[in-house]
Amino acid sequence: MRILTIKNGEITHQGGINKTIREVNFNLAERGHDCTVITTNTSSLPATESYQGYRIIRQPPEWEGKLYGLNRGAYQYLEKNLRHLDPDVIHVHGYHGLFSPLVMRMIKKQQPHIPLIFSPHFGVFSHATFLGQHLWGTYNRLVGRRIMNFPDLVITASQFEARNLEQILKVEPQKIRVIPHGINHHTNSPKGKNHTLNLLYVGYLLKLKGVQYIIEALPYLTRQDLDFKLRIVGEGPYQAELKGLARKLGVDQYLEWEGFIPDPDRLRECYRASDVFLLLSQSENYGIVVTEALAMGTPTIVTNQTALEEFVSEPGCFGVNYPPDPEKLARLIMDIHHHPVQVGPFSDKIRTWKQVSGDYEKIYRDLGGAS
Repeated sequence: MRILTIKNGEITHQGGINKTIREVNFNLAERGHDCTVITTNTSSLPATESYQGYRIIRQPPEWEGKLYGLNRGAYQYLEKNLRHLDPDVIHVHGYHGLFSPLVMRMIKKQQPHIPLIFSPHFGVFSHATFLGQHLWGTYNRLVGRRIMNFPDLVITASQFEARNLEQILKVEPQKIRVIPHGINHHTNSPKGKNHTLNLLYVGYLLKLKGVQYIIEALPYLTRQDLDFKLRIVGEGPYQAELKGLARKLGVDQYLEWEGFIPDPDRLRECYRASDVFLLLSQSENYGIVVTEALAMGTPTIVTNQTALEEFVSEPGCFGVNYPPDPEKLARLIMDIHHHPVQVGPFSDKIRTWKQVSGDYEKIYRDLGGAS
C-alpha cells in the first residue's frame, strides 16, 4: 500500500505524537508498504529524506508560530502533488491549530475517494496560547465539529480521548477506533533494590505535567533514613519555576537535571535503573512514558484522572488523586521502596509497536482496499 501521513511540525523531535508516527511508519515500511510523511520543516532539515525505511517530505514553516499552524507551503505542495503521490490511504495527525483542518478540507475537495483517517491527539487542557486558553470552546463549536466530518475514521490512543471526542466534538462512536500506543522492549527479569531510592520523571517540563508535585514530596523523604535522588529527563518552559521551587524547599541537592535523551537504549537504561517513575499530570491523552517505564519493570505512580487512570489496573502502576497530597505521595513512594512490587504481566493496553502497527495496517487495508 501507498500510505501518506501528514503532520504539522518535525516528526523526528521528542513527543508522543512524533514517536507514534515514526514507529508506525517504520514498522509498516518493514512490512513492505510504501510510506511517506509530509511535515513542516522547523529545524532547517533536508527538504526530502529517507528515514528508517520511509520518506519524509518537509515544507518551509513560513508562518510557523504566527497563524496557529497555518502553512501555505505545505498546503500548496499537497494541492499540486496529491494526485502524483497517489496514496491508497491518508492519515492526518493533530487537532490543535489550523493546519489539519485546511489540509483535510483540501484533500476531501480534491480527492474525495481517498480514505482519510484523522488522529486528533485531542488534549482538553493543552492550551499554551491565548486562542487555546480563552477561545477553546468557540473553536470547538465553529471549527472542530465541522472538521470531524472530513475523516472517514478517527483513531485515538485512549478511551478518555474517545469520550472527549464524542462529548465535545460530537463524533459518532462508530467512527472512532482506540489503538493504544506501543513499546519497543520489555523485560520480565526482576529488579533488585539498594539503599538509594532513585526517582524518575521523563517528559516535557510544563506546569500541567505535575513535576512540581514530585518536588513538593521530597521534603518528606528527607525525614527518612535513606539516600534518594530525583532524575528529571526533559526540557521545557517550566524548568526555571521548578528549579526555584526546589531551592525554596531546600531539596535542590537531590535533583539531577538532564535534557531529553534521544538514544533509546540509554533511555531504557534510565528507566531500568530507577526505583519509581512518576507522571502526575493534570491531563494526558495516553502517557507513553508510563508504558515505557512499566515495560522496563519500574513501578509507576500516576494521577487518577484522564487517560492515566486507565493504567492503574496494570500490575505495578499506582494511582493518586489530583492534585497529589505531597505527604501521602511520599508515603506511597516509601511503601513501594520497602515492599516487593510485581510489575506486569500487562493487558493488551501495553503491547509492542510491531503489534500496534498491525492494527493500523488492518485499518488501512480495510479502508484503502489495497493489498
